[in-house]
Amino acid sequence: MNRKWIPAVVVLVTGAVLLTAACSLNWLMEEESSLSNNPIDWGWNSSQESRSVSSHPESAVVTDISETKEYTVKNTLTGQQVKYYNYLVAQIEEYETVFHFDNAGKEDLKAAYFAVLDDHPEYFWLGKGYVYHSSTIGDFSSITLTPTILTKDRDELRRLSEELQQLTKQIVQDAKSKGSVYEQVKYFHDYIVDNTDYDTAALDLIRDEDYDEIVVGGTAYGCLMKHTALCSGYAAAFQLLCHEAGVDCYLVNGTRATESGTHQWNFLKLDGDYYYMDVTWDDPVREDGVRVRTYEYFLISDEDLARTHTIDHDRPLPDCTAVRYNYYVYNDLYFEEYDFRYIQDAAEKDPDGTELTMKFGSPEQLELAENDLMENQRIFEIDGFSGGVSYSTSTSGCILTIRNRNE
Repeated sequence: MNRKWIPAVVVLVTGAVLLTAACSLNWLMEEESSLSNNPIDWGWNSSQESRSVSSHPESAVVTDISETKEYTVKNTLTGQQVKYYNYLVAQIEEYETVFHFDNAGKEDLKAAYFAVLDDHPEYFWLGKGYVYHSSTIGDFSSITLTPTILTKDRDELRRLSEELQQLTKQIVQDAKSKGSVYEQVKYFHDYIVDNTDYDTAALDLIRDEDYDEIVVGGTAYGCLMKHTALCSGYAAAFQLLCHEAGVDCYLVNGTRATESGTHQWNFLKLDGDYYYMDVTWDDPVREDGVRVRTYEYFLISDEDLARTHTIDHDRPLPDCTAVRYNYYVYNDLYFEEYDFRYIQDAAEKDPDGTELTMKFGSPEQLELAENDLMENQRIFEIDGFSGGVSYSTSTSGCILTIRNRNE
């Protein structure tokens, strides 16, 4: 993203806008302990052995939001994995922190556990790292899965969970007062951007491969309660708010062209159509340290996403071809071709505004707009813009933003 200052006659400064650093998800830690066939060597007491032997995921009955959502990770699981998934949800709802399975396959458990985490951002206290212990006696085997966890104090987990629930409900209540589902989704986006700082300390933990504790910045709790997050925290918080509001919303794993690590964002359903949303990258920081809120990645299509993101395709995804609710299209700030008259009309709709942002149909049309409005200084023919102005361009989103210099 390029940024310039322009007075009435000459260009004063040329700079660059620096976006937030690359972000990564919690990493997986896996440790296996194989126990001998001799019960004396297990190191378990009789009550622990009994609890493990009596675990029956098949009997778990849960009412789960993922049952009615089309693109949950749960819907990609096998029948046996779904049973483990249901068992995990039932146990987690009781704030259990250790999970016991009989005659279970390790890969099936891993798939079920990760699916639960992706579908349920409200389970913020569970990490993607875990340790499992397995034992075998004849034809009988048992696995105990112990995830990395925020705290084993169940009362504390319950308290933290209730705090997050209360805040989530309040945000959603405030959002619903805005009217349409589009306005509610925009409220969630703006709330997260305006109240969250990028968690560089958490990023350092991940880069140092420190798996001994939950990276809170990678969770919805870190984003909404601590106001600091990695990309996975931004995405989980947005997913959680959408779930509470009844909007289908999911996670996407992948990378961005400017990042060396993994990245995570969302896709969601509005009026029957699917769109992508990257809240993290709508929360940039300029080189002068000023935070700004953008809508470059607000309800965008496959075509827009492909300019900057690469999807892992580790799960089925819908086609995101709709543009109706893209921020610029919805607010009449999208122009397939540049025409000065269109820009005048857009500015007149907000006569008191000190900033004008618009999206064009191609990088070529963006360049035409930049040359005519800024280099030829036709921006000063539009009421509200006088003296010095600054502007920035984003070629990835074909977006031009112009603001009065004093703003």
